Amino acid sequence: MPFIAKRRPGVPSVGVFSPCDPRIDKDSRTRAFNVSVAVAKLLASRLRLPDGTAPNVVHCAKLVDDESSADAGARELKEAGAEALVIVPDTWFFPGKTAMALTAHFSPSLPIGCVGGNIASKPGVVGIDALVGAYAQTGRLCPMVIGTLAETGLAPDFDARTKDEIVDLAMAMLTASALRGRRYLAVDTDSMQMETALNPVHAARRFFGLESTRESMKLFADMLRKGGGYDKTELRALRHWVLNVKFKGRIFANRDEIVRKKLQVLTARDVKPPALSATDRKALDDGLALYLILRDFMRSVNAVAGGWTNQLAWGSDRRGLPMTTADIAESLFNSSEDHTGRKAVVPFATENDIPGLLTMIAYHWLSGGRPTLFMDFRKVYEPAEVERIARDLRIDTVRFRNEPWLKKGFIDGNNSGSASLDFADKAFLFKAEPYYFPGGGFSVGFVSPKGLRGLAGRLAWSEAAGLFTMVQDEAESVELPAPLTERVCHASDYTWPHTFLVMDHVPAALMKTGLPANHFHMTAGLPRRRWQHFSDYALVLNHKWENAPDYEPGLDRPLPMLWRISGGETAAKMLMAGRR
Repeated sequence: MPFIAKRRPGVPSVGVFSPCDPRIDKDSRTRAFNVSVAVAKLLASRLRLPDGTAPNVVHCAKLVDDESSADAGARELKEAGAEALVIVPDTWFFPGKTAMALTAHFSPSLPIGCVGGNIASKPGVVGIDALVGAYAQTGRLCPMVIGTLAETGLAPDFDARTKDEIVDLAMAMLTASALRGRRYLAVDTDSMQMETALNPVHAARRFFGLESTRESMKLFADMLRKGGGYDKTELRALRHWVLNVKFKGRIFANRDEIVRKKLQVLTARDVKPPALSATDRKALDDGLALYLILRDFMRSVNAVAGGWTNQLAWGSDRRGLPMTTADIAESLFNSSEDHTGRKAVVPFATENDIPGLLTMIAYHWLSGGRPTLFMDFRKVYEPAEVERIARDLRIDTVRFRNEPWLKKGFIDGNNSGSASLDFADKAFLFKAEPYYFPGGGFSVGFVSPKGLRGLAGRLAWSEAAGLFTMVQDEAESVELPAPLTERVCHASDYTWPHTFLVMDHVPAALMKTGLPANHFHMTAGLPRRRWQHFSDYALVLNHKWENAPDYEPGLDRPLPMLWRISGGETAAKMLMAGRR
């Protein structure tokens, strides 16, 4: 079996094959085979699952140029466990006898895509267009990448930009296939009775293939109260890492004093925290124990993500017995480190916001395991307000006149839970806000550094459309002058994490009315077109901002042929959803 690397059991497999014309010369056949092998090697070197491992990539041992070789190739790829298929033609071929004959052996829902070079001599584009057009007429999605490839030579290679496009498409295919049958943990209800946060059980299963394990908080409250569900030796190691390594000298139990006196902890140096009381240490231990309890429970049910209610029944309803906040546990899940060293990120949503969690899961898997930041869409600071506040603080705005935060305004992303430590240069622990969390405990706090670039957005379910829609834009974190940072942070929740974001294409005045819920999410380094390819496989609509172009080269994927001939993306996805 021609695996590109040593086969890993239990890991998703991507299949690659080359349809070909049986009439052509030996050199052209050799070249066609070599091009598809090069694509397979590219995928093996750059596709990654969230834990950092590569998927299995298997290449069909022979060219597919007639019905019998299509049947043999299908058997080969099925035996290898291929869950997505990349078709790589370099010559003319007969679609019905080759690629379509092979893919007929697989489920119609299996992700397929076609990639090749913009070459005249073979001819590559004619073959790709013929194949993709044929699939489209049958109602099957087959995106294409037609890139730059040398027209001569037995072993040509795609240029760097084409390779990036191929990887973006293949990562979307891998994510769409690999998520099917995975599950997330949803603990209790949506904590603040926000219907934007409801768990869309059937829709998550239908469009993403995701299952949900739904549990009551009582189970975890009982485990915490009786000291069960975790290893006490490991708790000591985690406590040591928190107290003496990660947050050493930056654990502040005097939250009320900081807020009342507007102390400048986040930007000032050498601010000394008070000693922790026995009560504070117990609350910190409870938060850390909860992390271990939830981690081990999620492992026991093979959950790849989770959501936690935190407020109301768990931590803030005084009719019951408020428990220690889970904020620090949520942050540790979303971070790439803990007391064990480097670890895989586990997307985890505060307030059991499951549409938010679905956004985080998709961003996380599409990015190959990068952490996702969970934020409140707290406040949009428009340029005129920024200018006024800066003047009040006696900041020389002329000096900063070219800064994006002054020219375009910015968003204060601010939430107590699910704050990935990867978005902080220096992280703090602050005692939980007592009004929100009378059960006590600690929350992570920080101000993100500038220069974090990626997608920021959120999925929303529409009962009217019967589909999810993604509302997002490219964003970059910015750094404000220290006095302005302190002013903005104290205006909201000072001791919670803050990330100041400027959107690339959406003005602040529009953005503040544009997101479909109070939470949104950001993953750095995730290309928009990669998301768009995934959204095509999952039938997720993509919101177009007012006055935004339909297509921006280098950012957007070309509209798939199936959407082009079926009334456009929105109409086609609604039609396809009715058939799914």
